[in-house]
Amino acid sequence: MEKPEGYDEAQSFGEFEILPAGGYKCIIKKVTCEKTQAGKEFLKIGFDIAEGEYKDFYQKKFNSDTRESKKWSGVWTVFTAGYEPKTTNSKFKGFITSVEKSNTNFKFDFDEQNLVNKKIGLVFREEEFIGTDNQIHTGIKPFFAVSYDKAEEAKIPNKKTISDEQFDRIFDAGVASDNDDLPF
Repeated sequence: MEKPEGYDEAQSFGEFEILPAGGYKCIIKKVTCEKTQAGKEFLKIGFDIAEGEYKDFYQKKFNSDTRESKKWSGVWTVFTAGYEPKTTNSKFKGFITSVEKSNTNFKFDFDEQNLVNKKIGLVFREEEFIGTDNQIHTGIKPFFAVSYDKAEEAKIPNKKTISDEQFDRIFDAGVASDNDDLPF
């Protein structure tokens, strides 16, 4: 066996800090307004933890990433429109309301750049997802916004799980047929 390139610099799995589910006082670092291929508008909100034990969590994570194509992982995507035509997404409205309550004399004027450097409370929950290895993994994701001063006392939402039925449907869609050659 040959020693893999970058082995000495690689971080061992499990040696990195994990953010627990809960409410955090955050600061908005960057906001972009984008659209899906279907034309549905959303905000991509880059943030970091502003206070407490996990202060600068995402900045530290970014700084310690040695990959060439490293990316900021403190990102929350919020769609602006609701499911019904001509409605506003309640998470978007909650986000904007929470930013306004968290920042004295701030009123959102629908210029997303005015959200940068504003305080916000974000509540995170555990979420299961299917990894590239077709296994179920768990991550911590922002679920909703609250005012900055209410973040740490917010109730932690229940874990979002993938049922066995969902897993089977996802897994079966990518499984080779009996007639295919196995990849090993």
